[in-house]
Amino acid sequence: MKATLFLLIFYLISVFPASASENSHTEETNTMRIADLYSDLESFDITLYSDQPENNLSLEVLLVRSTGTNEKTLDKQVLPIDNIPANKQVTKVGFWNVGNSERGAYKLKARLLEGNKAISEAKYNFAYGTNSALRLQVNDLVANSQGISVALSPKEASLFDIEYMLVNDSDVVYTTKSEKLSLTSAPDIFSAPWGTLLENNKEYTGRVKIQVYSPEREVISSSERFTARDDAEITDIYKDETGASATVYGRSQVPFEGSLIFSVYKLNANSEKGNDSLIESAQQKVPVLLNNDDETVEVAWDHRLPEGIYRLEIELLGNDGDVIEHRETVIESDLSQNSNVSSVNNTTSEAEASGKNGIPGFSAAALISGLAAIFILLRDKI
Repeated sequence: MKATLFLLIFYLISVFPASASENSHTEETNTMRIADLYSDLESFDITLYSDQPENNLSLEVLLVRSTGTNEKTLDKQVLPIDNIPANKQVTKVGFWNVGNSERGAYKLKARLLEGNKAISEAKYNFAYGTNSALRLQVNDLVANSQGISVALSPKEASLFDIEYMLVNDSDVVYTTKSEKLSLTSAPDIFSAPWGTLLENNKEYTGRVKIQVYSPEREVISSSERFTARDDAEITDIYKDETGASATVYGRSQVPFEGSLIFSVYKLNANSEKGNDSLIESAQQKVPVLLNNDDETVEVAWDHRLPEGIYRLEIELLGNDGDVIEHRETVIESDLSQNSNVSSVNNTTSEAEASGKNGIPGFSAAALISGLAAIFILLRDKI
């Protein structure tokens, strides 16, 4: 009986902690939420976070103008959220479609939806056209296939952060941040290269988000659309009568997969460019290049160029076969047309001359024999 009671108590002790642990695990709630948001009258960004993977969600955003107690919705957008990885922030960017901008108070309202159920809601209040001047001003913004640059001028000395964003539709596909930058009195330019590959002929948006911390938090944003293009340039050329080479420098985050065409034309006397004679043409593939990469491509002529002046044309073709750059130079060859043959002919002529005129050693022997005969005759007379 005691043994049975002991086993029953042991069983209860071992089972209840496990049951409590399972219950606490199943009662855990997901922390999927809107973590941060920002808006002005040009664009907005909303940062989402979840501690578990989520998918098939949507984000409803509204731009509202507040007039007293009344609110008027100026724009509404619904952005699909394909997935949110666990423990990773996902930022969505959108652009408002607003006509004439009026001074006053505005509000961004955002709802994260699973079907028709709101999982998280947030709002962001801002003003447009107020008298409060920002401490920094965006003078210009340039975004292209290489990266993004922004020109800033200070209204007073400031410390600030800049977040650079590459946006594809509403997805931020690349972002980098520079912190504790400063401007005192003179304007300056701040830049960042894209750290991801771009797709040729695709439209992207470059966006900067600038945050000044003191005396109060101020945020400025600016954006510019651009179409990504493969791009490269010829930086150096070498050429002679045996071949040519060109160094190609990448200028885009679109992988450059183009080629070089080398064409040699003989410059005819008193002839126009169009009448030059094509001697040889060769096309070579350029190794894949990204921004700031360079490669040298070489070609060798089938035959050494004879003496004369030649025009060398080099065309750099892009991924689509379009001519990105066209360069021309000249090749001056000092190689005589008969130089290779003349050395052989000289050797042959010497051999032939030796055969016709006799061997030099034989002539010396005849001379010695003659002198010997004269010496004998003289000796007999004596």
